[in-house]
Amino acid sequence: MKRDRLLALLFFLMSLIPKVAQGNENQYLPLLLLLSTENLNHSGSTSEDHIISLCQKAEQVARQSKDYDNLFRIEQIAINSYCLKGDIGLALNKAQQMLEEAKNYKSDIGIALAFQAIGDTYMHSNQNEQAYTVFEDAEKRFENINDDQSKLRLMIQQMQVCADLGKMDDLQRHLIAASKLLDHSNHLTPQKYFAFYLLYYRTLYNIGIRDAELARLSLEQINQSQFSEQAFAYGRYYLTTRYYELIGDYVTALNYSDSTLQAVGIGGNINEYKNVLVVKAALLEKNNLKEAACELYERTNNLSDSLNISRYSRQIDSLHIAYWVDQMALEITAANNKLLTNVLIYSILLLLVVGVVIFLVRRQNRQLLLSRSRLSNMRQEATESYQTKNLFLSNMSHELRTPLNAIVGFSQLLGTEDEIDDATKEQCGALIQQNADLLLKLFNDVADFSALCDNKIRFTYQRCDVVDLCRNVLDTVDKVKRTNAMVKFATSVDNLELNTDSGRLQQVLINLLINATKFTPEGTITLRLEVDTAQQEAVFSVEDTGCGIPLEKQPHIFERFEKLHEGVQGAGLGLSICQLIVNHVGGRIWIDPAYTQGARFVFTHPLNAQSAQDESIPTSQKEE
Repeated sequence: MKRDRLLALLFFLMSLIPKVAQGNENQYLPLLLLLSTENLNHSGSTSEDHIISLCQKAEQVARQSKDYDNLFRIEQIAINSYCLKGDIGLALNKAQQMLEEAKNYKSDIGIALAFQAIGDTYMHSNQNEQAYTVFEDAEKRFENINDDQSKLRLMIQQMQVCADLGKMDDLQRHLIAASKLLDHSNHLTPQKYFAFYLLYYRTLYNIGIRDAELARLSLEQINQSQFSEQAFAYGRYYLTTRYYELIGDYVTALNYSDSTLQAVGIGGNINEYKNVLVVKAALLEKNNLKEAACELYERTNNLSDSLNISRYSRQIDSLHIAYWVDQMALEITAANNKLLTNVLIYSILLLLVVGVVIFLVRRQNRQLLLSRSRLSNMRQEATESYQTKNLFLSNMSHELRTPLNAIVGFSQLLGTEDEIDDATKEQCGALIQQNADLLLKLFNDVADFSALCDNKIRFTYQRCDVVDLCRNVLDTVDKVKRTNAMVKFATSVDNLELNTDSGRLQQVLINLLINATKFTPEGTITLRLEVDTAQQEAVFSVEDTGCGIPLEKQPHIFERFEKLHEGVQGAGLGLSICQLIVNHVGGRIWIDPAYTQGARFVFTHPLNAQSAQDESIPTSQKEE
């Protein structure tokens, strides 16, 4: 009584506030959060009608100030109060309207609260499976929303549904999450009611897992003085009833069920009253008072029937009013749309005709432009092919003539001269072999370049330790180099496995190192291997202390048949082949213009390249 008088006085004082000051609904929202948290899952000492009345005032102010986030918070509180009152149908209609309104305003928090409101209606109409699903959807929508108060209220409602369904694991998960949220959010109000709910559902969890000792300890915490108010009476008596039922003391449990009924009679609603009657009937049955249990079950069924009739009557009245409102809205909309219909029809027809004409003209223009582009590309390709052919023939005729002349000359010398000492014969044989190897390399470069350009060479990918591969390449180059320059290897890693074609990677390294030996008669040639963790790639570099490459020639160094010095033997395809191989494995290759002590070539290889399909060609084709 004292609390009701205090609330009535508070309502009266708030009604005296001038309408000019009602530009912000914060004057109502703290009181609404206080009252609705007490009446969240069970009716408290404040009637639902008072909360609904306060929600209507707060909703009006929120709409005037266009504060839609708090508007949806207020609507969710009102819908929950309708559910506690028993107006499930009306609550469901308001929840659906709230969802449509939230979608229209594109409010994420409004949509999340609307799903929570729909879950309220399912929970209070004993459709717990549907409520569980809808609450889970609401929880996902709250993940990216910064509203701890609404999240905690949703968790408490999820705990009730999990307790009713016997989902103890989910109940424990929500208890842990709610405890963390309450500990880290000191601004949540009212702290006392949230603390009570956590103890309440922790006790239900301990009872659900049949841990009598933990249930007793958590029940003792609830029975402390801070929760002795009438607002907590229903929860205390209900949990005590369930605890004594757990330990098998059905007589004491029955006595506490009567106390629970008294608490419900003071501040509860007809739904809670019916549920407590079911619990009492079950206890009467366990105490072998079967006749009394049957009478109570019959009374519960009659109460359910009358409750459903009352619900249906209110729902029909609400739907009837909504129907006429919708009919009037439809008539007004039809009158407005009738005028627009003809205009839209003729406009659409005109737009279709114009669209067809524009489409045909554009298609004709696209076809014409495409034909011109194809013709231009074909001309350019033909010109490039002709120029490339002439350049290739000119270059190859020059490059082939030198080794062929040497082979023919020294062969004739060996065949015509009878008196040639062994040293001269050995020198002639070495020169013949050297020029034959050069000739073979020229043919191999041309074949490789042609195959790479036509994508006829297949790559075989496998795991390979490139540190060992670099050392092997260095040994090979060191044995065949014709220079006094020192060749060395530098790396900061002991081993590095890549998914690559080891043969093609070795070909790139050898080409770069052999090129370096041609232009570095003295000094050092260094092969480096580093790992760029930021770009997730291995970085190879070949640097020398030779004559270097002029800056004006560096942009063209990777072009086909491009040679730095005409006096150096080769087809000018080595660097082009390197570029094609590196691009194929997903890397990049370039010359470092900042290096001035000679020349430095750098290329990369991905560390985490996707495993490529083994595309190796048959052995017979390789031999060919």
